[in-house]
Amino acid sequence: MPREHPVFAWFYETMSRPAEWLGAQSGMNRMRSRLVASLDGRVLEVGAGNGLNFGHYAPHAAVVGLEPDWQMLRRAVPRANASRARISLVAADGETLPFASGSFDAVVSCLVLCTVPDANRALAEMRRVLRPGGQLHFVEHVRARPGWLASVQDAVDPAWAWMFAGCHPNRDTKGAIESAGFRIEKMKEGAGGMMIRGRALKA
Repeated sequence: MPREHPVFAWFYETMSRPAEWLGAQSGMNRMRSRLVASLDGRVLEVGAGNGLNFGHYAPHAAVVGLEPDWQMLRRAVPRANASRARISLVAADGETLPFASGSFDAVVSCLVLCTVPDANRALAEMRRVLRPGGQLHFVEHVRARPGWLASVQDAVDPAWAWMFAGCHPNRDTKGAIESAGFRIEKMKEGAGGMMIRGRALKA
């Protein structure tokens, strides 16, 4: 059943507003635009949250926004309605996608694989629903390279996950993507190695 985190959903919505007010001047908005603006065809966004990516899709994209948290989903509705793209919303978990194999041209994962309970299972499902040659486009929190920063991430992980609706800041998401059968074509690191952004091909 879909999960609910009402306090976190309120917090995330509140923290999102400054970026929306700044519009294109916001670094987060630039990141979101680079992630999804070039996508076309049938696109699945797993863990769409409160719909902050929806305004960056091109008009010709047909997007399914999947989100398990009802508190997030209801906040996504007005953004879906305002988007230039055709967006439909589905309440479901990323580990059990309710779609036929090969249904999508692209899958988007934006700050999701740090939070989904079983990232390996979710990635296997993302790969399953992609058509042959389809791409996974991702922006994710990850564990930094070994050093003091990674040690801090490990230390704060239990409290961080409790406060931020299950988000784990120290996952090896790049390794998980590759282990799931994707070939990473392009990837950039940011925030001292704590963020990755890129795309991966269904191998």
